[in-house]
Amino acid sequence: MLQYASYRSVKRLDEQGIVFGGTRFSQGPMMAIGDSPLVSILTIVLNAEDTLESTIKNVLSQSYSPIEHIVVDGGSRDRTLDIIKEYEDRIDCWISSTDINTSDAMNKAIALANGALIGMISAGDWYEKDAIAQVVEAHRRNPEAIVHGNCQYWSEDLKPRYIMTARDDTTKFLHINHLAAFTPKTVYQRVGIFDLNFGQANDYEWYLRNKLKGTKFHYLDQVITHMRLGGMSDHNWLLNYHEGTRARVLHGEKPLISYARLAVMVVKTLVRKGLEAFGLNRLVKIYQTKLAAVRKAPYL
Repeated sequence: MLQYASYRSVKRLDEQGIVFGGTRFSQGPMMAIGDSPLVSILTIVLNAEDTLESTIKNVLSQSYSPIEHIVVDGGSRDRTLDIIKEYEDRIDCWISSTDINTSDAMNKAIALANGALIGMISAGDWYEKDAIAQVVEAHRRNPEAIVHGNCQYWSEDLKPRYIMTARDDTTKFLHINHLAAFTPKTVYQRVGIFDLNFGQANDYEWYLRNKLKGTKFHYLDQVITHMRLGGMSDHNWLLNYHEGTRARVLHGEKPLISYARLAVMVVKTLVRKGLEAFGLNRLVKIYQTKLAAVRKAPYL
């Protein structure tokens, strides 16, 4: 398997038959500008012809500069690659190859990133216009910390649903909105990249690993990212819960406690889904905004 470090080499990409492109290969890599650090935005994509373009445009419209946008495609069979190539003169770097899982794809993207600060955004999701500028300001005050914030969720037909807040003060209720988090590259170098044994809860395992290793977190209580519901984690919520349980056991929690927590989470989710099915959304909202360990605030 191609080593992640070799994704920096055009020659090695050619040798492996990887399809690639972007301004980096014709104009050279982007650099920091004065005291403004380079920010890497990573997009992992597979068959997203209906949603990728809006995300590319959103990254291009950010008020902050310099930003490099890196797109890692998992071998799409629709028009995704055509869309990437349409924006090739404004995307710093893109590659297309088969991935083992999402962890593999994210690790490839991290290996390609030159930025001092790294964020990830999925196809169809978008940042607040000044989000990256505000994150960089927080990064300047907290250069060693993972800067993270809130995520505004939308239905698949783009109706506002709720704002997911975050929590980094305890391992028990650790919840970081992955697409609203920005990580110094030095943290990846110190803690490591994503574990290939996790394909769903890979971000949870990684943030838990960071928490236990003493990585600092800085929480911005504001919406950073907008995300559509209905993605892979929504459809595979039970697998996501199970992988989260494996992550807690891996990092030292007693299995009996972890699986008891899993049972409680499954029951709560089934009850919530049942209440929603019967149209009792008011009861669901009371729980989410008043009682849950990680609160869901009313949408903006």
